[in-house]
Amino acid sequence: MRRETAVILLLIAVVLLPMWYVALTSGTDGGGIGVGTGAEPVAVNTSGDLQPASGYLPGPVEVGVNQAGVVAWVALLGMVGVMVGTKRFLDRISHLGDSVVADGGRATVSVPPYMETESRRILDYVPAVSSRTGLLVVALLSWVDVSFAALLALEGLGSARTQFLGTYAGMLFLSLALTVLAYTAYFVPSITVAETRDH
Repeated sequence: MRRETAVILLLIAVVLLPMWYVALTSGTDGGGIGVGTGAEPVAVNTSGDLQPASGYLPGPVEVGVNQAGVVAWVALLGMVGVMVGTKRFLDRISHLGDSVVADGGRATVSVPPYMETESRRILDYVPAVSSRTGLLVVALLSWVDVSFAALLALEGLGSARTQFLGTYAGMLFLSLALTVLAYTAYFVPSITVAETRDH
């Protein structure tokens, strides 16, 4: 980790951690029934049959507004961290090979005509890795995609465990994103292009 990055993260932590501590230790609890809310005990209704497949079961809400805000901040910062990690992973994998750009600024491989014109030249061209590891990763993630798609379809067409629709859909989208990431890292060349523009 570079020194500038460490300093920025330290400053963010110095500002946010006290705010999160105050938010977590103050404020009111959620409006539901939970431990420490002072609500009366709830009587259990035994008059009818319980049918969990007919709809969502009501549950208590134990998270207050302040706590929800802290969770949202942590989730946003986590997303930023995932994006930064994804960018670094792409840069590291896509530059494992050697550049095929000659000293004159012309690529020694065949490229589309629009990439090398009078006003545009290729600064760096690193061919795709296309390794066996990349093939195995893409194949595994493709199998995961098909599995979650099948689970989502069965869950949508069936009448049981309807509360897992969001879980299967979220995991399907995540696995699709990872599949695209792996394919881009291992099977798409890294090309850096410079273009001259008239002001």
